[in-house]
Amino acid sequence: MKDIFRKSHLFCLYATFVTIGISVSLSQGFLVLSFLFGLTHFLLSENRNRNWARHPLFLLSVSLFAWYFIVFGAHRFLDSPNSVPIKNAWNGELKDFFLFFGFLSVCFVSKEDLPKTYRALFWLLLVLVITGFIGGFTPVRLARLVSELYKESSTYKFTHPLGSILSVPIYISIGLMNTHLTFGGLMQFFSAFVTFYFLRTLADRKWKSVIYSGTLLLFYIVVFLLNQARSSMIGAGVTLGLAGIHLFFVRKELPKSFLAKGAGAFLALLVLVSSVLAFSPAGKKVIGPLFGKEKHTDSGRTFIWVSTFPLVQDHPWIGVGPGNYNASIDKTRTEQSEAYPELAYFYEVTQRGHAHNDYFHLATIFGLPGALIYLSLAGAVFYFLFRSKQEFSRILFFYGLLGFFVSGLFQCYFQDDEVVILFWLLLGLFVRGESEISKGDTA
Repeated sequence: MKDIFRKSHLFCLYATFVTIGISVSLSQGFLVLSFLFGLTHFLLSENRNRNWARHPLFLLSVSLFAWYFIVFGAHRFLDSPNSVPIKNAWNGELKDFFLFFGFLSVCFVSKEDLPKTYRALFWLLLVLVITGFIGGFTPVRLARLVSELYKESSTYKFTHPLGSILSVPIYISIGLMNTHLTFGGLMQFFSAFVTFYFLRTLADRKWKSVIYSGTLLLFYIVVFLLNQARSSMIGAGVTLGLAGIHLFFVRKELPKSFLAKGAGAFLALLVLVSSVLAFSPAGKKVIGPLFGKEKHTDSGRTFIWVSTFPLVQDHPWIGVGPGNYNASIDKTRTEQSEAYPELAYFYEVTQRGHAHNDYFHLATIFGLPGALIYLSLAGAVFYFLFRSKQEFSRILFFYGLLGFFVSGLFQCYFQDDEVVILFWLLLGLFVRGESEISKGDTA
């Protein structure tokens, strides 16, 4: 019986990884099943590794959600009878606790089954790259392939055209996702893996592996450029920088001489690609984000932040409460529109829903303590990642967690279900690996 629960847990967990790049509804469905099967098997097992439950990253994560519910309870009491309905609060920010099941589900995996989990993670990367590449040359969103399975639509959602290169039309790449920001958020998690795995095969002179990993890296770069998500590109850049420091100078996985050669080759490739693309208007659009090209949404982000600051100032301890962001931000924008009538139009048309900055958003909803707990989680991830003794091929998957926290300075990725589900899975996988090492050290 236990073996049935184990196999069911693993199947649903692997399906969760792969379907992240296909449909958020599918991945969340498999996530719930994997958690339930995994919890049952974990409780029935006699030899259970509980080290992960004592890891500081797990405790910080639990503390974050504990604060979520403390704030929710405080607002239910203080704002009564005008408190936000429970349904609104759940659909707002509290539902993120449900995605934390990914962390727990991965921690239920046995040591023997961990390699297969990394294999499922690699399959997710392939799904993202393949669908992203196809989507970059397709005018109709690929997500229709999934949505048409369960609902009818009389309209086709088109992707944003970038122009054409050599008479070949190209479009912003979003894979099977609904927005390019979500797709970029998923892609940036793998920037260190595709880059440094290629460098390792090159350093080891494994030429067959060099061809495979080099091809994957090339397609990854093309898809990332077509994606145009600057916040993710910044996160990926920081990921590569920190991963390079760790792998070359701390762990010394790669020779330092190879760093200069690799950097030179990368810069040469960047100059070559940029020079070729610069000859066409579409190419200029593709490489524009690499050189800080401004977009019309930049000013909108400023209006959002300016509207958010008064909310943090007025509610520093418990914020405005989950599910109450839109109503609160509307009041602030109305006040600022009256104070600056010439800006009223921009306050009216600027996007609502979140603060376009994870730290500002958490401070607004859950007060400064909520933002500080999240910031502590980011610092702890950096600390434990740089101390980790996990093997090279595995640790490459975790550097993207660092870029995730940086990308959150410009976009609310911690509020994006499709992205944050992978965040918790990766963080859980990292903690699970650390628990095995600590178990071996104490044995």
